[in-house]
Amino acid sequence: MKENEISKCNGHEHCERTVFDSGLCRLHLPADHKNSLHCDDYDQLLIDEIKQTRIRDDDKFALHWEGLNFPKDHSLFENRKYDEVRDKLEKSWINISYSNIQNIRVISYAIQELILSHSMIHGNTQFPVIKIDRLIMDSSKFLGKFHCASVSVDVDARNAVFEDEFAFFATISDYTNFTNCRFKKSCLFYGSRSPIFGKKNDHDFKIAGFDNTIFESPAQVLFQDVDLRKASFKSVSLVGVRFYNANFYQDDLSRNGLYNEVSFLKKPNSNILNANSKKLKNKKHYDHLMHEYRQLRMAMENLKDFDNSHDFYFGEMESRKNRKWNLVLWIYRCSSCYGTQYIHAGIILLVLFLIHLILTTTLSTNLIIQNSFSSQDTI
Repeated sequence: MKENEISKCNGHEHCERTVFDSGLCRLHLPADHKNSLHCDDYDQLLIDEIKQTRIRDDDKFALHWEGLNFPKDHSLFENRKYDEVRDKLEKSWINISYSNIQNIRVISYAIQELILSHSMIHGNTQFPVIKIDRLIMDSSKFLGKFHCASVSVDVDARNAVFEDEFAFFATISDYTNFTNCRFKKSCLFYGSRSPIFGKKNDHDFKIAGFDNTIFESPAQVLFQDVDLRKASFKSVSLVGVRFYNANFYQDDLSRNGLYNEVSFLKKPNSNILNANSKKLKNKKHYDHLMHEYRQLRMAMENLKDFDNSHDFYFGEMESRKNRKWNLVLWIYRCSSCYGTQYIHAGIILLVLFLIHLILTTTLSTNLIIQNSFSSQDTI
């Protein structure tokens, strides 16, 4: 069948390719269609499009590949033919949203921005040590293994589902967002080769969002050699998750803690809110903090990491105290830092003993003096 030079492809609203069959262009034809392309031919069409793309005003090459149906056994960007357009890929904004992708394996190309939103990736996804400025894959489903070791990348993976093994070795540029994600098997965040979420003693640490994330196999989840000073774990179950050499230390708290607590303390209360609204907002915030600290405490206790678990227990109790003022908790804090500082408790006990000793000695002395005067009066 010859291409219709008039009709426009119905595969996606941004597609301006001519129709080949059934109202679709060659790139939007289903993978099982009788006229679907082989992998090499499919790649050649994509490469031709890259060559023909003109640079935009923002100094980027925009590639609208939304809704594509890639051939079976295809692996995107693995073909060495992409070497022809390496320079353009480095400045490319590539949108492959709402697509059916078989495999992704970026061998050695730098890509400025890659968007995989609302897509289905049937095979494995691999980003070896390359540079991607921004990787967006929100609401996508990855059926195969996911491996990312990219350098200087911002990741937005909200609402994504990872069905198989997940490994993340990347170095974050500014932020990473795994909010509402679901990890069904093993999950590894590892930073010894290239520190993710910021360096150990770097003040320019990065945002790492894991709010409402679900780890279905927590015993297979590992955070190792990572900086989590700006991480958020709201409404996440962390019991069984392993944290090895993870940095939670907050300078403003002088202990391991959560950035959500630090940022809330630094944030000025709005004058627009009335007293009841402020009280409700504070209560909700400290409820979330209590849950986060409790989950981290239990995770550390499972690892027998009692030094860190004490800090998170302290944070949990502080959140409970701040949620609603309680005299007993206030005394508990002042006397022993919620039972985490035995030296502090010993000093308090020693001070109380000395006060008791001084008072009893003074009273005894006064009684002896009074008795002596009474005896002299009697004589």
